[in-house]
Amino acid sequence: MSLKPEQIDHINVVNWFNYNFPEYKDDLHHFANERFIDVKKNPGLWQHAKNLSKMGVKKGILDFFLALPMNGKAGLWVELKVGKGKLTPEQIAFIERKISRGYEALAVWGEDAAKAVILTYLNRGVKDERSKLRV
Repeated sequence: MSLKPEQIDHINVVNWFNYNFPEYKDDLHHFANERFIDVKKNPGLWQHAKNLSKMGVKKGILDFFLALPMNGKAGLWVELKVGKGKLTPEQIAFIERKISRGYEALAVWGEDAAKAVILTYLNRGVKDERSKLRV
């Protein structure tokens, strides 16, 4: 099974982060909400989809959460899109809700943009010279 471009970007961001910031690797979380279960085409998966919903899988959750309060923010939420990907109404509402609750939350297009946002967030809050890395 080959990976989709967005999956490749996600893996690259996580690998980059873990390599450059090993002391924070347990603080970066990915939410695998990109799976879509078409129960009309796969009626046997109806119960699985229902269980995922009961377990807290929700529409609109952003891809990454960096659980490091910094710069007066409670943490950083990032949605990573590729190509012509667009935000869903649920993602827009999630971003607005998180910002109103004291988080930094935004969408970026591409792996390099995700790395740059993470670096910017860390560079404003960490005085360690290692955080001044380039993308």
